[in-house]
Amino acid sequence: MSNLEERMAKLEYHMELLLKQVRVDQYPFDILVIRGKLSRDNVTYLLKLCEELSIEMKKQKAEGFVTFTPLLTKYKQLLHPNLPLEETIQAMYEQGMFEPLMLEFLKLIKKK
Repeated sequence: MSNLEERMAKLEYHMELLLKQVRVDQYPFDILVIRGKLSRDNVTYLLKLCEELSIEMKKQKAEGFVTFTPLLTKYKQLLHPNLPLEETIQAMYEQGMFEPLMLEFLKLIKKK
């Protein structure tokens, strides 16, 4: 094993140890990101997607829409494969991220 590989392995191990110290209830989404091994670009993409969907939901609410299944479908299709749908929505809601949108998604998921 090369020196670089050894250093990477050590860093991964240290991250695992640090994850055990983090309060999962305070940062559930961040924990999912780390466990899913997402890059900064992956997370930035997801946050932009949520921002776009939040704007669209506000527009639809103003037009009288009461269900947002198409928005959930789009979110599901574009969600990184390393992030489980329901757990990610719950984690984002609990961490205070896009709360109105995530709340609507949680309602839709619970109906199924």
